[in-house]
Order: sequence, then structure tokens, then C-alpha cells
Amino acid sequence: MKYTCPCKICFWEDDGVQFRDPDYEGGANEVSLRQAQKNFFKFGACEEGCIEFVRKPNGKDIKDLNWNPFI
Repeated sequence: MKYTCPCKICFWEDDGVQFRDPDYEGGANEVSLRQAQKNFFKFGACEEGCIEFVRKPNGKDIKDLNWNPFI
């Protein structure tokens, strides 16, 4: 199993199961991917308890042009 570190911008850890089923809670993250995206837009982290671990995006961060939110 490949381990990935949580994202420094939102603190989400990639999880193939949650990517295939954005409403699945559990696995690498407690909340679902859909809920994590809502949380990020609301308060800047995938979960409220992770706010202290995130940073704002900067000019060196590149968003995938094919990215679309599940919300």
C-alpha cells in the first residue's frame, strides 16, 4: 500500500476508495471527499480540526486543470 502525506493546503490524504466513491466516510480520511471539499470552501481545511495544519496556496502551487469539485 502506498502512503501519501496529507496535502499542506487542505490536509486531505489521497484515498482511491474515497475518490471512486466521494460519499464514503473512513479510510485515509474521517470525512467523505464531498464533505471535505465543502469544508475547504467553508473554512479552508478538509476538517475543522485540521485548520492549524494547513497553509494558504501560493504562486508555486498548481491546480490540475481537469479538477472539478464533487459538490
